[in-house]
Amino acid sequence: MLKYLRQFIGGNILLKITSFNSIAIGVRIVAGLISSKVIAFYLGAPGMALLGDLRNFLTSVQGVGTLGIYNGVVKYTAQFKKEPQILGKVLTTSFILGGFATILTALSLFFGAPYWNSFLFGESQNFIFIFKLLGLALPFYALNTLLMAVINGYSKFKWIIIINATTNVLGLLVTVFLIYTQSIKGAFIALVIVPSLSLLITGLALAKKTRFLRFFKFAHFDWSFVKRFGSYTGMTLFSAISTPWVFIGIRQRIINADGLTHAGYWDAMLRLSDYYLMFVTTILSLYILPKLAAIKTAKGFRTEIFNFYKTILPLFGLGCILIYVLKNLLVSLIFTKDFLAMSPIFAWQLAGDFLRVASMVIAYQFLAKNMFWTFIGTQVFSLSVIYFSSVFFIDRFGFVGAGMGHLFSYFIYLVVVLFIFRKPLFYTNQQETI
Repeated sequence: MLKYLRQFIGGNILLKITSFNSIAIGVRIVAGLISSKVIAFYLGAPGMALLGDLRNFLTSVQGVGTLGIYNGVVKYTAQFKKEPQILGKVLTTSFILGGFATILTALSLFFGAPYWNSFLFGESQNFIFIFKLLGLALPFYALNTLLMAVINGYSKFKWIIIINATTNVLGLLVTVFLIYTQSIKGAFIALVIVPSLSLLITGLALAKKTRFLRFFKFAHFDWSFVKRFGSYTGMTLFSAISTPWVFIGIRQRIINADGLTHAGYWDAMLRLSDYYLMFVTTILSLYILPKLAAIKTAKGFRTEIFNFYKTILPLFGLGCILIYVLKNLLVSLIFTKDFLAMSPIFAWQLAGDFLRVASMVIAYQFLAKNMFWTFIGTQVFSLSVIYFSSVFFIDRFGFVGAGMGHLFSYFIYLVVVLFIFRKPLFYTNQQETI
């Protein structure tokens, strides 16, 4: 039986990557669970909610600071990795664009820190130094993000997984120490600097792999690739700017309806959701995106999507069922017993996340094939649905309504993406190009 299982996994590249990736995901989840326990114990649900606002803001800033070209760099590195002249243009152009955006964003954060503090936390909270620190840390994060995109484009999956796992362990140690010594300020500092620490690990991994530096020459800057990256920038920037602020808006609605503590319960659910979604989202970025970018026919697209549905999605569904059955035990272990009040939101969040994964694997085609306007249109629609449905349900059912809105929005989103890709998935001549 074990021999057959090894042969089955070895013969399926998706499962092969998944099996190795599971080790790194395990490290990341354990690190995340420990940090969540520390946050719950020392900061409680109100602290969890405040951290949620900063996390959303950080996501937005990181997207703007890198111009959102990560997926574009992955695509074009994978596409031109055997053509050095074109690859030089891809890498030089992407790093110059990213560097320019990073510098402008970092300066805005550093010198505009009082404004950003007031905007995000109000006049009653003074975390100006956090925004100055974020301005200093952002260039390191941006450089690491672009280097990781190149590594991903070369399909060096093991490198990425090892770098991420090592970073998670280092990040955990820094986070626990800072929260223990500085409380909420320490948590904010850790949230800002830990993503930038990844550059230390990436730099060590690439220390003896300097041949790729020959591609970086200012003469290789190419305006044609500025235009190609433009659509990826538009897609990612739209998500980076709009999505976090939708969540900030939903969190504020919960605060108005139920208070800061219940907003913290919702954030705790989102953190838990992030942990079990890591398994799938990492597979999507490491394997599905480069694969879809290389696929040229409807048959290849259909095969890849249904292979995912037959292998990964059922495993994820079983995991969701197990999490629901053990929800009270998990809440007590991961957070504290004070967080048991979040239990009613589990069913809605888990069901919504299952539909989210089912739709995400198809929606990655928007990025893989640079479907700019289709992506923007579906995102505007999806974010509008999740915000207004969450507001509707929160006003009637309290913080649990945010989970209801989550499920409703991803049901609608799945229907939409299935409709958009109905021809290559179900009807089109399978040899037709896409």
